[in-house]
Amino acid sequence: MDEAGKVTEVTTTSSEADEWDARYSERDRVWSGEPNGALVDEMTGARPGRALDVGCGEGADALWLARQGWAVTALDISQIAVHRARAHADRENVDITWVLSGLLEPDLPTGGFDLVSAQYPALRITADHAAERALISAVAPGGTLLIVHHDIRDADAAREHGFDPDDWVTPGDVAALLDHSWHIDINEVRERAINGGAHHTHDVVLRAHRLLPHQSPFTGHRAGRGSLGANAGSHRKTTTGTAAPASTPCGHSHDRARYGDHRQARWVMHHTNQP
Repeated sequence: MDEAGKVTEVTTTSSEADEWDARYSERDRVWSGEPNGALVDEMTGARPGRALDVGCGEGADALWLARQGWAVTALDISQIAVHRARAHADRENVDITWVLSGLLEPDLPTGGFDLVSAQYPALRITADHAAERALISAVAPGGTLLIVHHDIRDADAAREHGFDPDDWVTPGDVAALLDHSWHIDINEVRERAINGGAHHTHDVVLRAHRLLPHQSPFTGHRAGRGSLGANAGSHRKTTTGTAAPASTPCGHSHDRARYGDHRQARWVMHHTNQP
C-alpha cells in the first residue's frame, strides 16, 4: 500500500459509491466520532502491529487504533467519508494509510495485517465467497480477525422494510471458512447498549486468530464464550444466506449509531473513482 497520510484511489465501476457519497453529503458529520465498542473491548491492550480497518467511514476506529500504536490502513468506498476521516487524522497529526476502494479491488497483501477489523460491514454475498476469503487471506500468521455485525432477530421484518438479510455476509459466513490453521476465540451473540435511535439490542462478534506454524489448533488466547459454532451468525432461514444489517441498520452504541439513518451498512465491496 502507499505511504501514510495519502489517499489511494482504486479504479472500478460501481453506482453504490455515489449512493454513499450522497448519504455522507446529508450532514457535516454522520457518525458519533467514537470507536466501536466491540473493537475497544477486544483489542484494548493488544500488542500493536499492522491493522486493516475495512469500511472506515469517518475514521473513528482507524484513529483509535492509531492512538494505540497500530500502523493502520483504512479503506472505504465513499470519497467523502475517506477525505473526512483523513482530515480528522491530520488534525491529530496521526499517520494512517487511506484507501478509497471496496474490499476486493485493491492489491491487499496476503497475510499483510496483524489485525483485520470489519465492524458492521455490508459485504454482498457471492457464490465464490470472495469477500469472506479476502478478509481471511489478509490476516498474517498470529494475527487477529475481528468481524462484528448486528444479530438480526426478525429477518421477515427486515425484508418488509426493503432489506433482505440473505444478501449480506455475516460473521458466521466467515467463521464457516476458517480451517485448521485458525483458532476461533469468540463466536457469540452479545448484548449491546442502545444509543440514540439505534434499535438493535444484540450483535454477533467473531474474533479468531491465525495460528503460527508451530501452534496447535487447540492453542488460543482464550476459549470462545458462548460459542455459536462454525456456521453461526445472525438468525436466518437458509443455510447459504446471510443476515447483514436490518433494513434501517443502526450500529453499535458508539460509532455505528449512525446506522439508524441508513438503509444499509456503511460500505460495500465496490467503489467508483471520484473526480
